[in-house]
Amino acid sequence: MGSVSIPVRLTLPESSAVALTRAADEMADACDNQRFLAALDGNHRLWRALNEIAHAKGWRIPDRRIADYVMSTTHKAGRATSDDQIETLIAINRDMAAQLAGGQDLELVQRRAELAWRERGRPYGVRLDHWLIAEMERKARLRHVFNGHPA
Repeated sequence: MGSVSIPVRLTLPESSAVALTRAADEMADACDNQRFLAALDGNHRLWRALNEIAHAKGWRIPDRRIADYVMSTTHKAGRATSDDQIETLIAINRDMAAQLAGGQDLELVQRRAELAWRERGRPYGVRLDHWLIAEMERKARLRHVFNGHPA
């Protein structure tokens, strides 16, 4: 008798936690100006989605002041952004990821996210971090529709 695989599923907070961790890693690991600007842009898109989701879901995190700081700092796209500000953005992402993971081991959640991405065939050749943001946006829209609100 053949085995049946159960698809890997991530909750919206788990997807968000992994996306935040990956965005922090991208900012920390950027080795040239182009990658650094791409990392800031990705973080900005992620936080825009996270803010919309948090508002729609009534999440108590992220704190409005923190979200405003991240949005305004990443919106500058590297212009007059200090190393201290980048370190702060990275720390905020990691802290928010830990909060959204709710005490789960983030490495295990990241592995599950990568497995889910692979199971779906690495959709459209999109990198995992971009796919996670798209999944967050998709899940937020679906839940909004199922709660009786138009998308």
